[in-house]
Amino acid sequence: MTDKLITAKEAARWVKDGMHLGVGAGMTMNPMAVVREIIRLGVKGLTLTPVLTGGYVADLLIGAGCVETVQFPQIVLDEFGLAPNFRRKCERGELKLLETI
Repeated sequence: MTDKLITAKEAARWVKDGMHLGVGAGMTMNPMAVVREIIRLGVKGLTLTPVLTGGYVADLLIGAGCVETVQFPQIVLDEFGLAPNFRRKCERGELKLLETI
């Protein structure tokens, strides 16, 4: 049987400019090592679809300039309040928003 395990760096290399990327909900169970590698690689133009509510991962990717479009019901940092990068980019009109309910 072939080993199918890969490193976070290898997983991040699968993410290319302009891709549609789904990320986990809220502040838990997110592949942070992969997200940091995506940011380090300088991936741009992503369409981001968080599961349920976007949280820390979505806000990091948005703040790093990796995201062009967000499809979302809400982007918050759970009990910590609003996601600052998301809010700032929205207020400046720097994100395309596809709000879902």
